[in-house]
Amino acid sequence: MMQIFRAIADIRSVGASVVTVGTFDGVHLGHQAIIQQVKDFAANHSRQSAIVTFDPHPRKVLGKGPVTILTTTAEKLDIFADAGIDQVVVIPFSREFAALSSEAFVTSVLVDKLTVREMVVGYDHHFGRNREGGFEALLQLGRRHGFTVHQVPQLVNGGEAVSSTYIRQLLETGDVAKAARFMGRRYCIEGIVKPGDGRGKQIGFPTANLELSEADKQVPGRGVYAVDVEVDQQSYGGMMNIGIRPTFDFDYLTLEAHLFNFNDSLYEKKLKVRFKKFLRPEKKFSGIEELRAQLKKDKQMCEFI
Repeated sequence: MMQIFRAIADIRSVGASVVTVGTFDGVHLGHQAIIQQVKDFAANHSRQSAIVTFDPHPRKVLGKGPVTILTTTAEKLDIFADAGIDQVVVIPFSREFAALSSEAFVTSVLVDKLTVREMVVGYDHHFGRNREGGFEALLQLGRRHGFTVHQVPQLVNGGEAVSSTYIRQLLETGDVAKAARFMGRRYCIEGIVKPGDGRGKQIGFPTANLELSEADKQVPGRGVYAVDVEVDQQSYGGMMNIGIRPTFDFDYLTLEAHLFNFNDSLYEKKLKVRFKKFLRPEKKFSGIEELRAQLKKDKQMCEFI
């Protein structure tokens, strides 16, 4: 079972380890390549595999513009556990921690706590105060403290570089199918169902109005999507509208999911929504009948996805 440490002081090393460090937002294919190397090196030398990550996202603490995240810490931990990682350290990121020099971070966490013997990093890895530490600095620190460093090149998928930034851009434009190819799984949001105005039920398409569990979670661009919805450990096909509901003259963003073949109440239920495909942009219809007709077409499209 994977060990999780949520403070540096809590770390209990169980022997020499192979470590990687990063935010790992999205845990996309590039991140997965790094994690696989960590596992391979650990297995080859009978060492522990370890990941050091941060919560919240460093950019949120350092104030470098608005931050939307692809994966919550809970989601990342689930992915790491499924990957077979032995230890994960979730460091509470703060301005005080950000002020640590690269050498102080390496010695206080990786060397003293995790007994690092090998380290795997991405092509653009930087760490420490003002991102002062890079690959060359790690090589020097490794020689000084007795660990080797491996660098994983940037992963390219279909001629395009895989990155969290690019995946966010794909989601903003609604291209959830391409985002899934870069992440290695469908993009997912979670939330609690809150009461709405009941308009969906009136036109034969009752919807669950979702309130996100994580306010900073990236929401795909406005439009209608084919989705899978998980509730009470059961999965249902469905469709989701993300937008301002212009037919009803709303002016604030809503996330509404309609589940196929589901008739029970969803209020206060936790939903996990996985995006399959963008169907169409949001549109203002002339009235309820035109909207109902379009929703029927949307549902038919979903049945073939």
